[in-house]
Amino acid sequence: MGTSTGQNNDVKDIVMAGCLVHLAFLPAPENRWRVEGTVRCGIEENRAEQSFSTDPQDSREAAEAEALRRVTGLLGSNVDRNTSRVENWS
Repeated sequence: MGTSTGQNNDVKDIVMAGCLVHLAFLPAPENRWRVEGTVRCGIEENRAEQSFSTDPQDSREAAEAEALRRVTGLLGSNVDRNTSRVENWS
């Protein structure tokens, strides 16, 4: 896990809900920012990877916030309901 803030290497690697998240911050036209990201989850045959990109935002912080919203949405839609420990009693 780390952050680099170089002009050509502005990336952030984090872990969310047990998944590795890689965010690359890229300058966009008109002094805006966008993010290209990758979410990697699972192990062995259950490993999955999903890439995404944000629309240009007015600031780097706004681009990061949008990227994290996208990651949260992706992780929320990947819940494995077969591993739920809740039993339904009828």
